[in-house]
Amino acid sequence: MPPSPSLLARCAPLLPVSGCPHVAMHQSADVFALWQAWEAECGALRDVPYWAIVWPAAQVLSQYLTANQSLVTGRSVLDCGCGGGMTAITAAASGARRAIGCDLDASAVAVAQQNAAANRVAAEFICQDVIDCCDPQTFEVILVADLFYQRELSLGLMAALTSAHAHGCEVIIADSGRPFLPKDPLREIYCQTVPTSFDVEGCRSRTVRLYKLR
Repeated sequence: MPPSPSLLARCAPLLPVSGCPHVAMHQSADVFALWQAWEAECGALRDVPYWAIVWPAAQVLSQYLTANQSLVTGRSVLDCGCGGGMTAITAAASGARRAIGCDLDASAVAVAQQNAAANRVAAEFICQDVIDCCDPQTFEVILVADLFYQRELSLGLMAALTSAHAHGCEVIIADSGRPFLPKDPLREIYCQTVPTSFDVEGCRSRTVRLYKLR
């Protein structure tokens, strides 16, 4: 079960996103305190609430979409591994015909739905494996932010993205230096360095690069 509204209000309130102040998201200044409070509320173990952070790649990708709305305007868009839904929400706000975020974390999906409602956009969210969602018959654009952090997932995801691209889908990947991003099939289109949480990332800034498949 996701955190209660009162716990979210206390530990992860709606706040403007750094670099994208037109979007408000449930964000926590202390993810580990939120995690502890959530487990106490549920009386059970819970996954780390990574959905309470707007990760650097999602932040930069959202800024890029806002500045280049023609990439998504009037098109069907998938946000792979959406977390709290930042990129899907930005796509919807930028005129996407349909914006869907998918994530395996049901709590992330529930919070993303609340974030979309708070921003008054019609983004949709589903709890599903990201690889199974990459369907070029359904989506014209696939967005991926900071998902290449596990070897097995990365191999399967890149294969799915490559197949979708071969069938006419535009793929944009935002990466902040995760270890398993295969660079050979990619063309860099943008780069930006943004501050990040030292407690979570172990560094005070990350350089995010945006790529398209060649």
